[in-house]
Amino acid sequence: MKDSPGRVYQADDCSPLVLAEQRGEVALSGFGRGQYPGLRLRPNRLPGLRSIGVWDAVGRQTWGLPFHRNEGIEICYLLNGQTPFATDAESWWLQTGDLTITRPWQRHRLGDPHITPCTLFWFILDVDASTSSGSWSFPDWIAPDAESRLELLRMYRQNPRCHLVDEGAQLRGGVEQLCTCLKTDQGDLTTASLAAGINQLLVTVAKRLATDPETRMQDPRGFDATIRQFYTGLELSVDKAAEPWTVEEIAHACRVGKSYLSTACRRLFNHSPVGQLNAIRLDHAAGLLRKRDDLSVTDIAFRCGFNSSQYFARSFRKRFSLTPGACRPSAED
Repeated sequence: MKDSPGRVYQADDCSPLVLAEQRGEVALSGFGRGQYPGLRLRPNRLPGLRSIGVWDAVGRQTWGLPFHRNEGIEICYLLNGQTPFATDAESWWLQTGDLTITRPWQRHRLGDPHITPCTLFWFILDVDASTSSGSWSFPDWIAPDAESRLELLRMYRQNPRCHLVDEGAQLRGGVEQLCTCLKTDQGDLTTASLAAGINQLLVTVAKRLATDPETRMQDPRGFDATIRQFYTGLELSVDKAAEPWTVEEIAHACRVGKSYLSTACRRLFNHSPVGQLNAIRLDHAAGLLRKRDDLSVTDIAFRCGFNSSQYFARSFRKRFSLTPGACRPSAED
């Protein structure tokens, strides 16, 4: 997928999972197309379904799926155990019954860096998204008609949440039935069962998203909520904020275009995208200056993502009306 001049994204190939299976760390059942693992899906069966599977990881694990992207909507459900999961904006320690949702080309990872013993189900459904912020379309076997498919897509775009808890285990039975299908031949009945199960899961999750209190009706496509979520993630992690983010990379992480990102940041934060990034970095720096006497001002500047100690000092003084050194506890003595 090419989303900006000179930048090409490739869908993940799950190679760490494949190698872990070969080492005997994990048992894997599933169907896949292209680079994805599992038995090959037949060309005429469930078009658009790129991957569906379940892994059972028992004992110490030496692998994880580092930050990667997929071309479609991916839903994962943790059947047993626990494991770390993260997007660019947030991170969670998934528990049994937790569900994750990632959208086309959204960066995410499983493990930190390794997964922990768990049983995890997933599927990846291509929605024909050539860019991270472009139009989506479900294949025809999803929902009974085009109008229903559009409404379903709207729910997934409107609410950008990536994590849900399966209250009362309402989804677990359907997920377990899908897992059973993965251990059978690809006959007509298996295909029908997979289609029915995926539809049921998509609709049930969409209903949860539609009724979620975080859904912002003033933001019908959910883009502003995603932008807020991204910057909140930077506020929570100095390491994430210190990454060498460009406007293009922030836009990709938020699944919007650069122009929309700039307009939204002015509206939401009264800052440009980079201005808001630097404001967060300066807040992190102020905290480190107060707490870490063992680090020099230059060390803190670089740790928070600034490439020049002079630029950092100027920016710090402009934001806080004092020099970085004046933030040191020793300066108050």
